[in-house]
Amino acid sequence: MLTDRTIRDAKPKATVYRLRDTNVVCRGFGATIAPSGAKTFFLSYTSPEDGKRKQVAIGRFPAMSLREARLKAGELRGSVDDGKDPAAEKQHAIAQRIDQRSLGTLGDLLDLYVADLETDGKRTAAEVKRISGKDIPPALLARPAHLITKDDILDILTPIAQRGAPVHSDNVRAYLRAAFELGLNAGSMTRWRGRSVKFSLQHNPVLTVKKTVSRKSRGQRALSRDEVQQLWNTQILTAPMLLALKLLLATGQRVEEVLHATWAEFDNNQMVWVIPGERRKTRGKTSEPHIVPLTDFHLKLLEEIKRETAHSVYLFPATGGETPRRYDVLTGAVRKLVAAIGLVSFSPRDIRRTFKTITGSMGISLDVRNRLQGHAMTDVGSVHYDRYDYLTEKRAAMQVWTDGLAGVVGDKE
Repeated sequence: MLTDRTIRDAKPKATVYRLRDTNVVCRGFGATIAPSGAKTFFLSYTSPEDGKRKQVAIGRFPAMSLREARLKAGELRGSVDDGKDPAAEKQHAIAQRIDQRSLGTLGDLLDLYVADLETDGKRTAAEVKRISGKDIPPALLARPAHLITKDDILDILTPIAQRGAPVHSDNVRAYLRAAFELGLNAGSMTRWRGRSVKFSLQHNPVLTVKKTVSRKSRGQRALSRDEVQQLWNTQILTAPMLLALKLLLATGQRVEEVLHATWAEFDNNQMVWVIPGERRKTRGKTSEPHIVPLTDFHLKLLEEIKRETAHSVYLFPATGGETPRRYDVLTGAVRKLVAAIGLVSFSPRDIRRTFKTITGSMGISLDVRNRLQGHAMTDVGSVHYDRYDYLTEKRAAMQVWTDGLAGVVGDKE
């Protein structure tokens, strides 16, 4: 029968040898003595899974006492009697730990989400990339995604909300929620199966995190005719920013469609602006370009833009000329204008609503206004059957609008 003294006094030999315990309560228990002098408790047994004789290490002596080793050996012998193979289970646990160490981090998950957005041509990809570097602590980015908890998500969102940006906090929450949903389902998507990092996610930790703003208010702001007149004739804004706002108002198009426009999209002879399908908000649903009819009022405005920005590619180039202006630059300009002349706060997007509102007051039908602004027509007839381009009706409506706008801003010739 083994004793602590027997094991302690055992001397190493040239090869490994075993001291077996004669305690019949736990068959197969003993200690190995290695040439290095290391003494390790073991349990030998016949595997109930494959019938092979196996041995599993229990612990090192003297860090583990003989009594502790016997108790552990008794537990393992019970597992064998229950039909389990301790050695196989140990190898499985080791493999799991190795797999766990190779699982993707939160940073990897956000990279996958950005790649997914970019594959679909989503402009939000750049915003997700930006918040990854700005709003998420590096320690969390480096943590395996499956270990991210609800508290971790709150640790990301709370500082954003408490610095006075509740809407941005909810936007970050939405991005994180979508990223975790992608991580949960990437293995079943043909796009990412076999290509994405494994995350071993079992749930989405963002689902139980409440929004900071219970309900995001919908935009209601539209400028009055007097405010349009003030905006058009202000001397406060820089010429490029004022011209961008004027083109927004004169065409009724989306902010980024205007800011990212190129001269190649304009055909002054045909009097049209053709916005490519890939630049439209609806580019995931349709690849068709959007045709905006132009009037002499627009051509005059375009000439002024050409003289002012003097760029061969973009109407509104950013500093350096390599890229077009960003949305936030125009937002900052509008904020400056509002503060300077005491207007009720508005955003560049409200200019599009202003177009819709005032053109309606001029008697232009909602259907034609929607077509002028490139709204997706979702009824079955429009989507599947109506191939008419409505360009004649759009030209007539745009002429009514620019004639009326010229009167409002005092630009009649």
